[in-house]
Amino acid sequence: MTETIDASIRLSTIDNAIQLAVMAGCGIYAAVLFLRRKEQTWFLLTCFYGAFALGLIYWLLFLVFRSDVPRLSPVSDLSWLASVLFLLVLQTTIRLPEERAYRPPLAWAVPAFCAVMGLYFFQWGDYFLNILWEVLLGICGYSALRGLLFARRQSGGLRSRQYFHGAVLAFVLLEHGLWVASGHWQGGTLLNPYYWFDFLLSATFFTFLPTLKKAVTE
Repeated sequence: MTETIDASIRLSTIDNAIQLAVMAGCGIYAAVLFLRRKEQTWFLLTCFYGAFALGLIYWLLFLVFRSDVPRLSPVSDLSWLASVLFLLVLQTTIRLPEERAYRPPLAWAVPAFCAVMGLYFFQWGDYFLNILWEVLLGICGYSALRGLLFARRQSGGLRSRQYFHGAVLAFVLLEHGLWVASGHWQGGTLLNPYYWFDFLLSATFFTFLPTLKKAVTE
């Protein structure tokens, strides 16, 4: 049993270290783009990466020095919630005037999904925190799916905006997959789907850079 726990801690430490490296590298690059271009979009993306990285640092330090995951993690939760808020502001910043009037019914599928998952997650954790997460992710997902559907109706360079919106939508869905996996699967091996969801999440964070760059320059 002890060996299983130790293996889980080791793999979790490696997983979080990889994700922190991705966030730090992307955050530095986004900051460089902001300093060069003085555009708000890159400042907001830098803040997103930075806030998320702060939560990861706390989580990783807890794993390293306590050989356990924190039962309560207000520092990480607040940092990660702040990162979603920065992402929401970023979505609003790049939204086109025509897109603001576009409200496809299908876009409500994401808030509906988040509401159902929020009820499901009530069996774990704090009610208020679950509600807060699902509200923010629901709004973020609605904006992403609406932007994706709108971009696919366009032609030329505007159509390339679909990739950033698709990446944000993937982030919302992968977060939920990560949480479901953490509640149902234990074990410190790569057979645990939790780690694959987290690896995919790291890859998704990396795609924010090229897809946003394409969206704002086309």
